[in-house]
Amino acid sequence: MWASIWSQIIDLTIVVILLRATTPILLAALGGLISDVTGVINIGLEGLMLVAAFTSIAVTSVTGYWAVGVVSGILICVLLSYAMGFFHLKLKVDIIITGFAINIFGSGATIFFMSKFFDVTGSFNPANLNKIPTVNIPFVEGIPILGKVLSGHSLMVWVALLSVVVVFIMLYRTPYGVHLRAIGESPQAANSLGIPVQGLQFSALIWSGVFVGMAGAFMSMGMTSMFVKDMTAGTGFLALAVVLLGNRNPIGILFGSLIFGLAKAIETIMQTVPNSPIPSQFVQVIPYVVTILALLVYAIRKQRKKAASVSVAATN
Repeated sequence: MWASIWSQIIDLTIVVILLRATTPILLAALGGLISDVTGVINIGLEGLMLVAAFTSIAVTSVTGYWAVGVVSGILICVLLSYAMGFFHLKLKVDIIITGFAINIFGSGATIFFMSKFFDVTGSFNPANLNKIPTVNIPFVEGIPILGKVLSGHSLMVWVALLSVVVVFIMLYRTPYGVHLRAIGESPQAANSLGIPVQGLQFSALIWSGVFVGMAGAFMSMGMTSMFVKDMTAGTGFLALAVVLLGNRNPIGILFGSLIFGLAKAIETIMQTVPNSPIPSQFVQVIPYVVTILALLVYAIRKQRKKAASVSVAATN
C-alpha cells in the first residue's frame, strides 16, 4: 500500500489531484468571502454549487458548447443569490434560514430536473460531453517535473488561482472593496457616510454567485464529466470553513483551500490503492477531520486575539 502511495507522490500525481481538488473549494470560498465581508454569510454555497453543476452539464449536453454551459451555471447562481438577497435584505428573513432553504432547493431541484428532462435518476452521464478544456503550455509540458506541475491542468484551475489576485485587488485596492469592508465593520457608520449598504450587499451576493457558479461548473465538467446526485458532498460547507480559517483574506483562503485540497487528495489516493487494509469509510472522513481541526485552530486563534486586545486595553 505504502509503495503505491509513495509512487504517486514521486511521479507528482498528487500535485495534479491536489490542484483539481482545491479548485472548487477555493472558488466557492472566494464567493463566500465576498458576501461575508459585508456581514452576509452565504450558507447556501452547497446548494448553489449543486444547481450550477447540474445546469452547466445539462446546457452543455444540449448545446455542445462548454462555455455556454459554464455561463448558464453562473447565471443561475447569480439569480439564486439575488433571491437570497431579496428574502434576507428586503423581507428580513434570517440569512441562515435562507441559506439552508437554498441548500434544500439545490438538492431537490437537481434530482427533479434530472429525472424530468433526461429520464435518469442518481447520475447523468452524457456521451461525448464537451468538457472544460485543459491548458497545455507549449515548451513547458515537455519538461519532466515542471511540465507535470504547470501544464495539463483544467482551464478552471488557472481561473481559480487568478481569482485570488482579482478578489484581493477588489477588496483591498479599490474604493468598492473599501466600502464592502466598511459595511461589514459597521453598517450604520457606512450608511451615515452615504454608502448604499443594501445595494452593495446585493452586489456582494451576486459576486458570490459568480464564483460559486464556476466552482459548481468545474465539479461536473472539469473534475468529472457527469452529474451525480448531491455530488458536492459537503464541499460548500468546507468552503465556509476555509473562509474562517483563511482569516477572511484571499491569500489566507488560498492556503486554507490547499490544506483541504490536500486532505481530499490523500483521500483519493488512498481509495485507489489496491487491497488497502484501511476501510474506505475511514478514508472518506479525512476531509471532515481536517475541517474540525481547522475550526479548532480558528477558535484558539480568535481567543488569543481577544485576550491580547483585552490586555492592551487594560494596559492603556
